Amino acid sequence: MMSLKNLVTGLLLCLISGTSIEATAMCTANDSTIIESSVTDSIEQLFHTLGEITVTGSRPMAKLKKDGIQVAISGTYLANTGTALDVLAKMPFVTQSDSGIEVLGKGTPIIYINGRQVRDLSELNQLASSQIKNIEVVTNPGARYAATVNSVIRITTIAPVGEGFSLSDRTTVGYKHFAYLFQQVNLNWRRNGFDLFGMLNYENYRERPGFSNTTVQYLKSGVVQQNSDGENLAKYPIYQGKIGLNYSNTSHNFGFFYDFSFRPSTSTGHSSTDRYIDNIFSETLTSKSDANIHNRHHLFNAYYFGNIGKWNLSANFDFLWQINDRHNAEEEISSVNGDRVFSTTNEVANHLLAGNLIASLPVWKGNLRFGTEISNIRRTDKYFGNTEFINDNDIKISETTSALFAETDQSFGSVSVSAGLRWEYTDSKYWQFGKLSDDESRKYHNLAPSASLTFPIGNVRANLSYMHKTTRPAFEQLSSAVKYLDRYSYESGNPNLRPIYRDYLSADMAWKDIVIELQYLSTKNYFMWQAAEYGDHPDITLLTMVNMPRFSSFGAFINYSPTFFSCWHPAFMAGIEAQDFKIKHVDRIIKLDKPLGIFRINNAIHLPWDIWLNLDFSSRTSGDGDNFRLKSYWQCNLGVYKSFANDTWSVKLQLNDVFDTWRQEATYYNVISQVSFKKLYDTRDLSLTIRYNFNSSRSRYKGRGAANTEKDRF
Repeated sequence: MMSLKNLVTGLLLCLISGTSIEATAMCTANDSTIIESSVTDSIEQLFHTLGEITVTGSRPMAKLKKDGIQVAISGTYLANTGTALDVLAKMPFVTQSDSGIEVLGKGTPIIYINGRQVRDLSELNQLASSQIKNIEVVTNPGARYAATVNSVIRITTIAPVGEGFSLSDRTTVGYKHFAYLFQQVNLNWRRNGFDLFGMLNYENYRERPGFSNTTVQYLKSGVVQQNSDGENLAKYPIYQGKIGLNYSNTSHNFGFFYDFSFRPSTSTGHSSTDRYIDNIFSETLTSKSDANIHNRHHLFNAYYFGNIGKWNLSANFDFLWQINDRHNAEEEISSVNGDRVFSTTNEVANHLLAGNLIASLPVWKGNLRFGTEISNIRRTDKYFGNTEFINDNDIKISETTSALFAETDQSFGSVSVSAGLRWEYTDSKYWQFGKLSDDESRKYHNLAPSASLTFPIGNVRANLSYMHKTTRPAFEQLSSAVKYLDRYSYESGNPNLRPIYRDYLSADMAWKDIVIELQYLSTKNYFMWQAAEYGDHPDITLLTMVNMPRFSSFGAFINYSPTFFSCWHPAFMAGIEAQDFKIKHVDRIIKLDKPLGIFRINNAIHLPWDIWLNLDFSSRTSGDGDNFRLKSYWQCNLGVYKSFANDTWSVKLQLNDVFDTWRQEATYYNVISQVSFKKLYDTRDLSLTIRYNFNSSRSRYKGRGAANTEKDRF
């Protein structure tokens, strides 16, 4: 029988000579004596010469999982990007714009950090990229998530080490037409399983967005064209604080936190509109407005997570109280009709009480997870003005949602199967001026199934998935309050809106450094803004939300992140989105089915002295999305990052939109009008961020929150 020594010797010969392992094994089995005598001396000489052998290699950046894609951050160049928000903008099939983070084909995701939902994207700027272990882009969220969740991003941080007091400070100064400042301090004290943490955050930000619109309306009084342009100056200070406590041991974890924020924003705007009827000049309207907004946010969260035998249990409790008051002072000057000077007030209060309980245990060849969630919402919305052409409104909504879910994942060798079902029941009651409206109160029963199959095809890892999702209207979209825009335009929600239902089919494939995703989506009851003539006024329009007929969408995306370069780390992403959307416009049906192309090239370059240079390009072609015909744009961002003293200090200099090319231009269509608009932002942004970490450690907080999507509807 062949000895272990002979086998090892033969395998080493294989590695040295380039012979295949199979051939070497055969040779070793048949001629072990000859091999031993002929190569032993050479191997001993090799080990004597080298003294030490270091094996190097690379692994794919993105790993396909049963519900999405996992990307390693710690130990890769992505750890030197800057912040969590910077890293998310580089994830496969994820894009970033001024409106936030979006997963291609799946919309705005729910974002979690260590199981706790992120409420404000500014929190992503408070987390350094060097503190992140991995990020999962979940494109097929299962039954554990609410039926309204189409995509999820899960961020897992590096496990904290050490005890005692720690502090981290982030200071960002920048210039975006106006100078701005972000300042945030995290405090933490850890001892014997106890973890006391706190955070203070201050932001002082200003912007001056501008716009230009051309609106054409086909009314009974004639064809009306309005050419408008204007500018707004807004200030957004933020005062935020958080305090909490955790306790954890090997089997049990529990904790709580209280979060408070105050955002007293102000804005001043002016606009000018030239109005034409049947190509004949009619009037010039000049508007001036001052707005004061006071937003207060109180959130209390408590959680438990633990193991009892084979059972894993988790529970979350949330209480949210949010107040948002807006006071507007308006002045409208007409070249023909009388001037209008008036004010409006909108007072909104939201209360949420929610909790969930989830249990999981090993079953057969995998795990079974099941649980329940319940939430109660109370919302009041008062709108009133000091003039006769403002319609006052007093609305109250009470909504209770109960949910049950169960899901399982089973592995059979290299094949894994997941399936889940979620049931939700919502009882929504609607009051107007203190009177219950039965016609506008609603009860919803909803089933949300999901399933996925993951399997290999040679060296390719593949996944097929299906999920049924729903989107309920935001509370403002359900409001029957008619709000004043200008003397010819009003806006209102629609209490009769029905939820949107979506059916997703996806196919994902991963091979080496390439990940591909194909999507098909069928959408029912999609709601969008539509204009109609307002009552008996032939020259006034009312903008409101309505449900649309079913339509289909298609998407194909590819991400390539090669890892065989030493100091250059590129990542290429491309995609195409198309739809078969049709809409009635005036007296005809128009098709909005031109595909949209999406392209991105990210470059991370490792320079001498451990400096990282990030040079990123992104673009989108013209095309159609929903009832919008979008124009193309492109953008270039440049960043330089350097850390010191084992990441105790870090500095990042960032210049976004280097060539000032980002623009938001589109035309949208409805039954009686079309609007071509251009929104102008100060997208060229220069910033300097300095971070300092003392005895760096992070909170062990593991709460996930409850009724998370309901909070977003506020």
